[in-house]
Amino acid sequence: MPLTIVEGTTANLDFALTADGSAVNLTGATVTLVLSDKDGTAVTTTGDVTVITAASGTVRYAPDSTDLDSTKSPYRARFKVTDSGAQIAYYPSGLADAWTVTPE
Repeated sequence: MPLTIVEGTTANLDFALTADGSAVNLTGATVTLVLSDKDGTAVTTTGDVTVITAASGTVRYAPDSTDLDSTKSPYRARFKVTDSGAQIAYYPSGLADAWTVTPE
């Protein structure tokens, strides 16, 4: 899902993780954000990712003000889900979502 964000945003960003059009059940899962910048370099963020509603696959990313830099935009983003059996899946599983960060 393409997203446009203003640099310095700290508002919560909610996402619904789906597979083949159905919600991913996140019960017992750990979710992390996997982010890369315009050059494909992995980006370490300090904002938190939490599961909001496990049964409907809703997660929340709460960015810190320095997580997203407009000079490194566009970013590619996906969520890494590790279930209770240590199985790993990525959402989206195809091309990562494009996040455009605009200057403040």
